[in-house]
Amino acid sequence: MTELAWRLTRLGGRSALLSTGLTALAVAVATLLLQFAVAGNFAFDARGDRTSWRDAPEADGTGTAILATAVDHLGGDSITRVDLAALDGDAPAPPGMDAFPAPGEVWLSPAAADLLDGVPESEFLARYGDVEVAGELGADALAHPNEMVAVVGRAADDPAMTAERFSADGVSPREIDGFTRGRADAVYGFYMILMVLAAILMAVPAAVFGAAAARLTVSRRDERLATLRLIGATPGQVVRLTLIETVLAAVAGSVAGTVAWMLVTPLVALIPIDGGRWFVADLWAGAPWTAVVALGVPVLVAGSALIGLRSVVISPLGVARRVKPKGLRAIRAAVFVVLSIMFMVATQLVGGSMVAVAILIVLFAATLAAVNLIGPWTVQRLGRILARTAKGPARLLAARRLAEDPKAAWRTVSGVAIAGFIAGSVALFPMLVTDTSAQSTEQIAAMVPAADAEALAAALSAELGDRAEVEVVDSSGYLTADGDSAVIEATTSGADLESVRTTMTAALPGDPPEREIDSSIMSNRLVGSVRIGVTVVLAVVFATAAVSAAISAIGSVLDRRQTYRLLHLAGTPQRVLDQARRQETVLPLAFLGGASVLTGMLLTAPVIGAMGFDVSGALILGATLAIGTASVIAAGALSRPLLRSVMEDVSPRPD
Repeated sequence: MTELAWRLTRLGGRSALLSTGLTALAVAVATLLLQFAVAGNFAFDARGDRTSWRDAPEADGTGTAILATAVDHLGGDSITRVDLAALDGDAPAPPGMDAFPAPGEVWLSPAAADLLDGVPESEFLARYGDVEVAGELGADALAHPNEMVAVVGRAADDPAMTAERFSADGVSPREIDGFTRGRADAVYGFYMILMVLAAILMAVPAAVFGAAAARLTVSRRDERLATLRLIGATPGQVVRLTLIETVLAAVAGSVAGTVAWMLVTPLVALIPIDGGRWFVADLWAGAPWTAVVALGVPVLVAGSALIGLRSVVISPLGVARRVKPKGLRAIRAAVFVVLSIMFMVATQLVGGSMVAVAILIVLFAATLAAVNLIGPWTVQRLGRILARTAKGPARLLAARRLAEDPKAAWRTVSGVAIAGFIAGSVALFPMLVTDTSAQSTEQIAAMVPAADAEALAAALSAELGDRAEVEVVDSSGYLTADGDSAVIEATTSGADLESVRTTMTAALPGDPPEREIDSSIMSNRLVGSVRIGVTVVLAVVFATAAVSAAISAIGSVLDRRQTYRLLHLAGTPQRVLDQARRQETVLPLAFLGGASVLTGMLLTAPVIGAMGFDVSGALILGATLAIGTASVIAAGALSRPLLRSVMEDVSPRPD
């Protein structure tokens, strides 16, 4: 059977080999994108594991060291500080360090060392007392290569190792006996949710593209298989021939896509998320998951090919005579509408728990997948309307094609429609960035124990002199005094901000002092990550759409080469056929692209409405739509030389 499948492909000439190559190429692209989507879900988990040592659990008995953490600021940058003090000589070395830090030693991450290069000690390092930089932290201690971290060695009786940390970003001093079994930062849980959503947004178009790969040049294959059925081939033999032809191409494409992912991983690692690029190893999902994706795509393609064989197996004579298929049912539209309504209702009813988030993600993924159901139905209705109103041969040919084979026409524009749905869903989320630069006058404050507030304020005022005015206040920025704590605020000039901050950090144990605007540094980082993530997702889905359109357009020419030859022999100019082919793409592209964008915006309007509106999202949406649409039209034009070749070649073919 394998020999027969190869003989049929070989006897089909260059067109048959080209169609097989197109299937392999489509599968390779889909596999590459799916490997990317899957690997991303492991990346943040790896970051969380490497940073969990900073929140090591409290020792059951007497520990070997004391650990505390805080976040320091320098201008618009934040530096994670880890304070460590040994309780005995058995204190273990932290990850990324050769030994436990001695009092007076500071270990900096490479990015922090670069930031502090040239910065006077009075504006940063003096915050930790009389210290010297002892070395650089290794990769095992860092979330990513660009993370800024300072590990400070202190004495066990240092006030910094006994003062409580009130900030949610810090860990109060605790005795530990090791750096294992710690908790990952909660921010990585949030990023992992976003990554799951991004993976769905990339994986659904890739999976649809991969499944469509089995349907490339489907008419040629169906006619050939129907002929075999009519001369005596059994349904089982037809199924085996299809599986051999499709799966072999799919396996070759899957292997090529997996290898391509391994080659481009270092480039993907350069994408900065959460303030920095990736360690390449973070984007390796592991051999089991990589194999699952590599095997899963050919299975998906095989399943799609088998579903497409129903007409050949049940009615081979109808296929051979090219009987007009029945119209698509409106149940497709009903499924999409129901899922859309369920998602919109769920956004208003569910809470903020992980279960609720999972429900929303599943509903959104189902709605996105249902776009592939309503698409062919919409194309068929559009074709019938255009056929009744056509005023020229090109428009009539395009409309009849849309109405009679809507699934093939949908495959050409499905990538754009799904990409438009995604663009409308995510591109308008607010992405406002707050300016954190120093102003002419600044207020900087810190929380301290209420009983010590007045004494600490007096000592700090004497040390700062005329550089700042110090007072104990009820609140400053986001800091508010309560029964156990008080707020010390210093008012200074922007020029003296960092030196005043340094003096306050050294004098006041516990949380580092901060401006109200400093809390925006983390939110700016998150907004920047979301903006980059949205851009990457839109770039991936529109690139998928362009490749899908190009491959589908070439496959469409191969499918209809006999029709094109007959039209050419009947005197139809190539210009008319070119116009018809362009309209087959442009007309549904304009209608479905706009409708999908508006539908995506409508679905997420309740969420976006609660968060505000940002014009930068509209700019991203407009730019990606313009570039994506242009690339899809250009990709479709690549099949023009093939059309000319098909029209001029009137020799008979074995298939």
